[in-house]
Amino acid sequence: MLSKSSSKTNSARTDGNLQSEGVRVSGIGVSAGIVIGEALHVGHDGSNVEEIVLAPEEVDDEVARFQEALKASEEQLEEVRARAAEVLGEKDARIFDAHLMLVADQVLIEEVIETIRNERRNAEFVFNQVIERYGQALKQVDDTYIRDRLADIRDVADRVIRNLKGEKAVDLTRLDAPKIVIARDLSPSDTASMDRENVIGFVTALGSRTSHTAIMARSMNIPAVVGIMDALDQIRNGDELILDGLKGVVIIRPDDETRQSYKERIKSQIEWLKKIETEATLPTETTDGFRVQLAANIELPEEVESIRSSYGVGIGLFRTEYLFINQTELPNEEQQLAAYRKVVEDIYPESTIIRTLDIGGDKFISNLRVPSDLNPFLGMRAIRFCLSRPDIFMIQLRAILRASTHGKVRILFPMISTIEEVQQALDYLQQARAELDAEGIHYNRHMDVGIMIEVPAAALLADQLAPYVDFFSLGTNDLIQYALAADRANPDIAYLYQPSHPSIIRLIKDVVHAAYAHGKWVSICGEMAGEPLLVPLVLGLGIHELSMGAVSIGLIKRLIRRMAMHEAEHLVEKALDCGTAAEVRKLCEDFVQRVAPDLFPG
Repeated sequence: MLSKSSSKTNSARTDGNLQSEGVRVSGIGVSAGIVIGEALHVGHDGSNVEEIVLAPEEVDDEVARFQEALKASEEQLEEVRARAAEVLGEKDARIFDAHLMLVADQVLIEEVIETIRNERRNAEFVFNQVIERYGQALKQVDDTYIRDRLADIRDVADRVIRNLKGEKAVDLTRLDAPKIVIARDLSPSDTASMDRENVIGFVTALGSRTSHTAIMARSMNIPAVVGIMDALDQIRNGDELILDGLKGVVIIRPDDETRQSYKERIKSQIEWLKKIETEATLPTETTDGFRVQLAANIELPEEVESIRSSYGVGIGLFRTEYLFINQTELPNEEQQLAAYRKVVEDIYPESTIIRTLDIGGDKFISNLRVPSDLNPFLGMRAIRFCLSRPDIFMIQLRAILRASTHGKVRILFPMISTIEEVQQALDYLQQARAELDAEGIHYNRHMDVGIMIEVPAAALLADQLAPYVDFFSLGTNDLIQYALAADRANPDIAYLYQPSHPSIIRLIKDVVHAAYAHGKWVSICGEMAGEPLLVPLVLGLGIHELSMGAVSIGLIKRLIRRMAMHEAEHLVEKALDCGTAAEVRKLCEDFVQRVAPDLFPG
């Protein structure tokens, strides 16, 4: 979406083309911070591949050329992975394991070689066609994470094609001046090899908050805006840009007044960050004495150290599926135990909530050979998948139980829709306990068991589900999209994905009421927990344990320490009388502005 900057705008003709100053581009802010710098276009164009018909005697040489390009690509990726491990750490370097698996994928390689031989076409053309077919299939998958993996596939394809054509990628490892990198999309290998001193920001046409560009930008602490779509064409090499990674705004060719205004905001931002840091380890308590428990969502064990040292909070959601992603084999019980134990021990004396596997069929693990769903969001995923594969489920349950002797562990079952699912999951958990008892292996017999409330059916049935478990965890990301029938990853209906919708507030209120009526507690681990404007609403609804991405903890703590719980409860009363999401959001905005006017940087 394009619009003129609200600041003064001017126009200037250059080479016969009209170029506007102060053009404002809106995208998705995925890594906070404001920077001002010069644009540098990079990226690849896999569509620029020529089709060549081969003579019969040329086919064998063409196959050999393809195999040599694969070998060169593998060697380059090994180098990139090693560099990423050195610069960013082993956690982020693991991203490249999937790339290495792709260049060694025998099914893919054999398909390309067979097509080269049968159709007598050049390797670049055939390989690109096969990759495009893979990409088109993934685009049909209604899952944000899977769609974001398209960048991985395209990155590997572009690397192989460049090697076939004898071309070199744009070298981002050494830049002569600070640049804001502009691309249709950025692959992990792009970001890992960047000159970290001179790459000061990312702007991409594609991407989401869960894309690798976003993950790497946050890891590298580089401001980034993604999802600007066709507006990318408005940015030219050498253009001066202002990038606001918090608000998702890019200003192209700013005028003097806008530039100066943002320079002042950068100064304010630096001071603001210092204030946030000073409160990071203070108690999370409202002005009228209510203690709130904050926790962090994690994907991998390596994240725990920084969370413990920076914030001193527990783990409210350990997404265990990330231990299974990009693996050639399923992790066995000992491997899972090692990962869970590391998290549990490292975060102690705080607690860890471990969520059981939340994948759908063969979305992440190709050798499971489960048929793909026409609509994976409504298909074989999460607890449904685990109950259908007790061989996988039991191994994970045993590993979690064994880890429970090393600290404070709670187990969480995702995407519960029926009482029968809870009963079956508990039956398997009891079987795992019985097996460990028979083997003389210790575990915590009093470990809390919870379920995620992320399906409207579960929210409406909360009073019947509560007797079976010790706690509920609200997964608001899915709850919102299921309740409003709005895919949160679809930009065409993004306006319908409304966390402040009155129906969502009422669903949450009923879940909390049902839990408390049965003496159970409720946490929240969806995006609402880390959204400052909605946190007062969440607290006022009676949820006093919030789990979020670690980057949000300092900001949310600062807000909570400036508000009173009785005011939040009054906010909920007014919100329940509203009929639209906009009305509720306005109430929340006014509330936050009143109690914490300095919450955001200038």
